[in-house]
Amino acid sequence: MFTRGKIHLGAFISIMVIVGLVGCNDDRVLEPVQFPTDAVVFRDEFGSSVTFQAFAGSKLDAVDLDQVNTYTGSQALQVTVPNVGDPSGSYAGGAFTAGIARDLTQYNALTFYAKASMNATLNVAGIGNDNTGTSKFTAEVNNLPLTTEWQKYIIPIPLSDKLTTEKGLFYFAEGPENGSGYQLWFDEIIFETLGTISNPQPAIPTRTIEAEVSDTITITEATVTFDVGGSSQTVSAMQGYFTFVSSNETVVNVADNGTITAAGVGTSELTATLGTVQASGTVTVEVAGQAATPTTPAPTPTVPEADAISLFSNAYTDVTVDTWSADWDMADVSDETIGSDDVKKYENMQYAGIEFANPTIDVSGMTRFHMDIWTPNSTASPAKFKIKLVDFGADGVFGGGNDFEHELVFDENTSPALATGAWVSIDLPLAAFSGLITRGHLGQLIISGDLSTVYIDNIYFYDAGQQTAPNIPAPAPDEDPGLVISLFSDVYSNVAVDTWSAVWDVANVEDFMIGSDNMKKYTDLLFAGIEFRTSTVDASAMTHFHMNVWTPDATSSPSVFKIKLVDFGANGVYEGGSGDDVEDEITLGESIMNTGIWVTIDFSLSEFSDLTTRGHLGQLIISGDPNTVFVDNIYFYDSGIPEAPPVAAPTPATDAGDVISLFSDAYTDVPVDTWSAVWDTADVQNYMIGSDTVKKYTNLLFAGIEFTTNTIDASAMTHFHMDLWTPDPTDAPAVFRIKLVDFGANGVWDDGGDDVEHEITLDQNTMNTGSWVSIEIPFTDFVNLTTRAHLAQLIISGDPNTVYVDNIYFHR
Repeated sequence: MFTRGKIHLGAFISIMVIVGLVGCNDDRVLEPVQFPTDAVVFRDEFGSSVTFQAFAGSKLDAVDLDQVNTYTGSQALQVTVPNVGDPSGSYAGGAFTAGIARDLTQYNALTFYAKASMNATLNVAGIGNDNTGTSKFTAEVNNLPLTTEWQKYIIPIPLSDKLTTEKGLFYFAEGPENGSGYQLWFDEIIFETLGTISNPQPAIPTRTIEAEVSDTITITEATVTFDVGGSSQTVSAMQGYFTFVSSNETVVNVADNGTITAAGVGTSELTATLGTVQASGTVTVEVAGQAATPTTPAPTPTVPEADAISLFSNAYTDVTVDTWSADWDMADVSDETIGSDDVKKYENMQYAGIEFANPTIDVSGMTRFHMDIWTPNSTASPAKFKIKLVDFGADGVFGGGNDFEHELVFDENTSPALATGAWVSIDLPLAAFSGLITRGHLGQLIISGDLSTVYIDNIYFYDAGQQTAPNIPAPAPDEDPGLVISLFSDVYSNVAVDTWSAVWDVANVEDFMIGSDNMKKYTDLLFAGIEFRTSTVDASAMTHFHMNVWTPDATSSPSVFKIKLVDFGANGVYEGGSGDDVEDEITLGESIMNTGIWVTIDFSLSEFSDLTTRGHLGQLIISGDPNTVFVDNIYFYDSGIPEAPPVAAPTPATDAGDVISLFSDAYTDVPVDTWSAVWDTADVQNYMIGSDTVKKYTNLLFAGIEFTTNTIDASAMTHFHMDLWTPDPTDAPAVFRIKLVDFGANGVWDDGGDDVEHEITLDQNTMNTGSWVSIEIPFTDFVNLTTRAHLAQLIISGDPNTVYVDNIYFHR
């Protein structure tokens, strides 16, 4: 977190320590400094020397004292979580820190009581964050369920022996729930020694890290799972809690203070212990020799200087930048030269703060942001690069209550896509930073992510006016040419296309070039017929359709863009939709389309659900509301992942007497009113795999499965089960969600009343692409589903667009 303004609540204690020696022959031995072991963070009042420091970007006045809503005693802490769009801050959060470090080695947990004005989920609560950016022993839990009643919460300390001089006592962060703010309360925040915490199971991620000689290596996503009163609780823990061992110290060196450094070329494996307990997982570090560097400069900007405000570029006169690496960031920056071109090189980067607050910059007259980046690091998923812009508001000071900010995230699948060893031009409309409501007083640019080494150049804002054409090419495809059938792309050999604008369509088309890249430009577009009927295309072995689209026109709702594929059947002749012709059309709205940037459209062909054959494709038809579109890289390809599951899901083995089944060939199912409610956004059909019936969802945003006529009493059941298969990407940030809703004793949805619900989010740690995943969730994980005697809805949602589901049941 980046701190500029701070709230200070609580007592301050100033202590002067005087160490003096009188005389020359004093043989006294100075005892080590004894740090206080005080357990109290907040109990009726702040503990000794404790203050609260709000995190940057949070609502700075979110925390106050409350004499009415208390768990015990005379005072509790009230936290106001802001609504979406609240100008005072986008969330509530901060750190409770001690002015005098504490010795916490005798404790094994931090505990607190909390409640909320409504059922909610606390995003983060933890220890060890002193809000300086240098914390070594942060540990946190995520997604704590809050109710309207006081409950006790426990954060086990991963290894208390490490906390000999700790100032970071407690921290939290919470944003709006479904767009709405609310109140939450904390009380009795103390450290304790509990006899109910046992069996630590530490884990480090099994992954490969690429590094260069002299790089400092940081291990993230380490966890420790404890048995807490008979239940498992997982704590995310920083690297500092662990002791690492390198299999080859000449390649990767682990210093006595825990710093891990790439020492020489080669490969080494890192394992770890937490105290005396061996951690699961192994981190493989591949260390390269001399760091790869760009050999050619970034593309020279072509925007006229009069239309640009430049932070850094040889092409322009730059405005004043206070620092390229703020004192609160975690990055090293140096000036480098590629030929005669100046660039900034960031190393050991976790996050870098570029500040220009004296004076701030007014870009309210600009329409776009540009930055060129180059990295030698792997950009394969889940690697990300992030860009945040922060406006300080009219007072020109961060934390003044009128700040706005927004962060964009880039990966190998975004437009533009990250790439290794090549310049990537990030050129976006400022409107894409949708949370940056004002931009008359920009003061910070923050870059962060997984790329430890990044070269940057040509950072500027500019006014594109009414931009009518792209100024950079579409992202270059990287599919294996042997697995591609291309209609149009400079990267591949293209098949024959009869026409790019059929005689029956309403559109004009012309060839258009950006540099050496060719593309098609459509104007006056109502619908355009692209025909390849002379030699139809056999895409039966392909799994995906790809197209890049750029438009200067509005893409916000209700604007849509449509793509239709038509197969002429075995006779190769279009028969007006009769005979053996089949076709299907996909409609894309504002969730996919965008104005002024290249959009990568990449769909599984299975999503063209009515295109039941594709051995004789003869037409591609594009249509919709954008009047002008540029298209490039139009091709079919084989992802290597089948479009549909080749085998059935595993047959359930649970005894039928212990099951309530919604859908499974293995059991007798209870009545389900609908598998796709009228209010959802999804298409569903039955699909056969051999003799096994499954449900196939396409165009899935969220699907409502309802059994309201006869609600289900699952109060005697202990688990929910579902088998799921998807051809779509499941790497981060993709997620899949499962929500159960109980309508209460009245059996009616009354939006509050006696209804309860809870949603579980599954990520790449559970999901997988191209294989059946058996999802088995204890009902205890649906923490807000406090009753389940009148279950009436199952709602699935998330990023996979196509999913197959089977064996959906409750059991004990």
